[in-house]
Amino acid sequence: MKKLWCVFLALSLVFTAFLSPAQAGTNENYKLYVMAPLKKITDWEDFKKKLDQLKANGVYALTTDIWWGLVEGEGDNQFDWSYYRKYAEVVEASGLKWVPILSTHQCGGNVGDQCDYPIPTWLWNKDKLENMAFKSESGYINQEALAPWWKGTEKQYDELYKSFARHFAYKRELIVKIYLSGGPAGEIRYPSYQGGDSWEYPERGKLQAYSEGAGQDFQQAMRKKYATLKNVNNAWGKKLRSWEDIEPPNNGDAFFTTGEVYHSQYGKDFMMWYQGVLEQHLSKIAKTAHKRFDPLFNVPIGAKISGVHWKMNDPVMPHSAEYSAGYYNYAKLLDQFKASRLALTFTCLEMKDNQAYESPYYSAPETLVVQIANLAKERGISLNGENALALTGNEWGFKNAAEKISTNRFDGFTLLRMDYLFDSEGTRTNEFNMMIHYLTSP
Repeated sequence: MKKLWCVFLALSLVFTAFLSPAQAGTNENYKLYVMAPLKKITDWEDFKKKLDQLKANGVYALTTDIWWGLVEGEGDNQFDWSYYRKYAEVVEASGLKWVPILSTHQCGGNVGDQCDYPIPTWLWNKDKLENMAFKSESGYINQEALAPWWKGTEKQYDELYKSFARHFAYKRELIVKIYLSGGPAGEIRYPSYQGGDSWEYPERGKLQAYSEGAGQDFQQAMRKKYATLKNVNNAWGKKLRSWEDIEPPNNGDAFFTTGEVYHSQYGKDFMMWYQGVLEQHLSKIAKTAHKRFDPLFNVPIGAKISGVHWKMNDPVMPHSAEYSAGYYNYAKLLDQFKASRLALTFTCLEMKDNQAYESPYYSAPETLVVQIANLAKERGISLNGENALALTGNEWGFKNAAEKISTNRFDGFTLLRMDYLFDSEGTRTNEFNMMIHYLTSP
């Protein structure tokens, strides 16, 4: 009997060794999602055939950008949902579930963008750009998304959410989650790393607090915190004469290289305000979304944090890329996710720390993934993952993502993106097979 038990144990160990990393220890509630193409679908029959194959091979749901510029592009409160109603019918016919992403950002200008869908142009007549758009330290105006300090942002989002809910309530059985876009590329962040602003990887990016609207918001926040200019001057060691003298850093690079951001009270106050704007924005859109969606759909609502993994270990300006994007204190940001009852998606699960101490990258994505995963678990936040870049010809990326999913017990993973899972003839690619091998639910 003892001999038979030993044989059984050995065979069990061999069998376990052949399981993929995702299969070895994945959360039992884990689900695999695939992100739909960015561009509008024109061949619905071909699209349906591909969805059928995803469904047949363990994919749970399709995530789809609902482009604001496409549904409300004709005018304020003039919604056209016909394209996405057709979309929902095709997804439902395949047997997949559906995760709409209410994409209140522009498609175009970011890594991997293959389309040009700006947010509704009529929006910019509501107020002046200095209040509505982002303005970087170099003076670049960014109109990818509405600035979170603009007073009309919440109202415009609410109108979109309300219309979506009304038009898709009949698909409540199809929709299993709804994602909110919180900024550029659909992520809760500032557009700090933008090629149009002369940014190149792995530069830190540029602070986005230089518009009139941003400046006024910063001044109001400091007035609320300190009450008097005397208190401000005492805290900052300055001699400001009016509240209007409170400004963002006048030299972004020096703000980091001199250590002002890390060691001065001014630096800490600026960064807490800078991230705090994102937290307040997240709180407002989540509250609106819960009001509109909970009664009809009763599904999780989520948002995404970008994996800004470069410059983390830079000896001169550590974490400068994260700070420029608005990520100053992840714990506090995730506190807001928890308070807002939001699921979290985090990117860059496919990447390694192999350039963690290599100039000029100082890139530590694996370290960052673990940090975010631990913070999410401590708070009981539903944790979901995503790859940052296309995994074409990249088996180690699939393996690394699977390892992160298993080790950190992610609730789900979204593969970005569907396009490279099929060739031009509609035949499954090797990437499709690797996705099934490494990333499907056990």
